[in-house]
Amino acid sequence: MGLFGKKSKKKKKDGSSYEWMTVDEALKQSGSAKSDSEDVEAVLDRLQDQLKNADRIQNETILEYNEIEKHLGDIQILETLPKEYRAHIKDLAGNLLEYEKQRQDYLEGNRIISDEKYRKMDMYAEEIPEKLKVMEEQERYLMLVKNDMRQIEGEKGSIIFEKDEAVKKKKFLIKFSGFCIAALILISIILIIVGNNTGKSMLLPFLVMSFIACAYIAYFVVSVKACDDTVGKNEKLMGRAVDLLNSVKIKYVNTVNALDYTYEKYGCNSHQELNYLWQGYRREKEEEKKFKKNTGLLAACQESLSDALKEAGFKLPNMWPHQADLLIDKAALSDFKDVLLLRHRKLKAQLDFNARQKDGMLSDIKAFARKYPEYAELLKNI
Repeated sequence: MGLFGKKSKKKKKDGSSYEWMTVDEALKQSGSAKSDSEDVEAVLDRLQDQLKNADRIQNETILEYNEIEKHLGDIQILETLPKEYRAHIKDLAGNLLEYEKQRQDYLEGNRIISDEKYRKMDMYAEEIPEKLKVMEEQERYLMLVKNDMRQIEGEKGSIIFEKDEAVKKKKFLIKFSGFCIAALILISIILIIVGNNTGKSMLLPFLVMSFIACAYIAYFVVSVKACDDTVGKNEKLMGRAVDLLNSVKIKYVNTVNALDYTYEKYGCNSHQELNYLWQGYRREKEEEKKFKKNTGLLAACQESLSDALKEAGFKLPNMWPHQADLLIDKAALSDFKDVLLLRHRKLKAQLDFNARQKDGMLSDIKAFARKYPEYAELLKNI
């Protein structure tokens, strides 16, 4: 795997694809005016930043992955419980749903969000405040990355245009020079014929023609060299732009994947929507305080259900009271299991993607270290 990604058979949602590039290729294309050591350090600094970003995403994904596995494990435990104990859990869940219905009836005129959204907010109440900050930061970062990608793509277009113009100019000069040489030869023949027929000296015309030819040759040499310099400079700039673009794309894809999963988990499409749901949930919670008796009974029932689930061996006994209907309705439980399995596959794919990405980076570092032992000091911190 290349340092800055690889060409993917599947296009990502943003339509981007990676260009295969190793450490060596990144250095060759960087075209930096810095010393080799400084250039290597700059490339490896970007690599270290990518590794840190990959580790952060990986750790977050592992936490979610483990939670999904616990949920699936709880469902398996529920499906294999003895009939009597499962009936006991269903009774507790039924009582809990009845208390929730009483609460819903009480809040009927003050509902801000749906009951489904309320339960989801209640389920993740401890983590949502911190998650709101993370989502806001990720969405802001995504906008910055999109702007950076558009800017780099624009710079790539300008570089390609300037390089193409230089190549076209060089080709034109070469063709025009051929025409000029042919014209000089023809004029020289004509002057010789005229001189022989008239007996006049053609020295002055030849001198003028020689002066013009020398001036054009000087112009030709300078112009062709300028074209070659422009092509060389733009090739280096293109390498640097590709290097930066691929670094940005990897961060972009990781951030998009993380946000997509967060949106699906909390049932929203943006940080603003989740914040609206969260504020609605908090206001409804305040209304619940007015319904003290019901709230007390509801809490006691939730605790009893949690204790029963804990005794049964559930890994997440405190989560299930917030989705008590699943403990009663087999069809709903089956649908929820399908959702969890889909999330499980998505997270597994993300873990595999990050693992391949990191393994590729580490392989490039090892290969680079073997090829250039003189940069060993720069690799110590990676």
